[in-house]
Amino acid sequence: MSPDLDDRLLLGESLVRYAGETALAAYRDPDLSISNKSPGDLVTDADFAIEKALRARLANSFPDDGIIGEEFGREHAGGDYLWLIDPIDGTVNFARRLGYFCISIALLKGGRTVAAWIFDPINDELFFADPTGAAWLDGKPIACSGIDIMTETVVGLGFSARHEKSLYAALIGQLALSGAEHRRLGSGALSLAHVASGRIEAYLEPHMNPWDAVGGLYIAACAGALTNDYLGAGGLQAGATVFAAAPGIARQLLAVVPEPFSGTPLHREMRGGVPETLRDDRKPHPNVETIQ
Repeated sequence: MSPDLDDRLLLGESLVRYAGETALAAYRDPDLSISNKSPGDLVTDADFAIEKALRARLANSFPDDGIIGEEFGREHAGGDYLWLIDPIDGTVNFARRLGYFCISIALLKGGRTVAAWIFDPINDELFFADPTGAAWLDGKPIACSGIDIMTETVVGLGFSARHEKSLYAALIGQLALSGAEHRRLGSGALSLAHVASGRIEAYLEPHMNPWDAVGGLYIAACAGALTNDYLGAGGLQAGATVFAAAPGIARQLLAVVPEPFSGTPLHREMRGGVPETLRDDRKPHPNVETIQ
């Protein structure tokens, strides 16, 4: 690794831990200020304060790096390095004092994801994937689940008001028929980290924004999950579908879920068999792609 990348890796961990400490203090503050960006989409003073602080520290250390964040959008995104920041993913949980939320930061170089950090401040857990393609939880290697039976599978789901309720109902119905369990936990980024660590077998969402998705997908892919090509689908520009699953159940899951949840052109093929192009080499593609 180059010295400039090494310096950014050190800064990334410092940023995500600082953000976690700040979020945890705000979570415990009875006077936390909460407002609505849109129906069902909350934002708190902590979201704004954390992202503003992270942007300031990045600008001080690497003024030419680009930044895309949930609250303040795109800034200087023309350089070689690009940071994706979600100051609090799972804000509805955070605002309601439900302890399932996280801070997500991803680092891209030349359009390729090279590192990602997801920090769960409630449990003091740091998920990290490095430029070599290794995934870690608090410094220890992690791998996704080895389960290969749908009846033993737990699938995390994400959904929003941007999609028809009938789509979500259809997915739950298909999962029930397959024998799989499902959980809608309220933080897509943290759910992807839990795919990486084997706590759930898969995570599906018909649309996620890049600050929510890219870091978690990279960590999951580095831990062995099969994922869709989020960046190749234009996710950095407009968001895209998210699909991440342990190799043992990915094919079976693709065969039953409604197409918008799969995020892969293999979806129709999966209904008729197992295509040879579904890779299971457990190495992330430069665009966080292990399903082609």
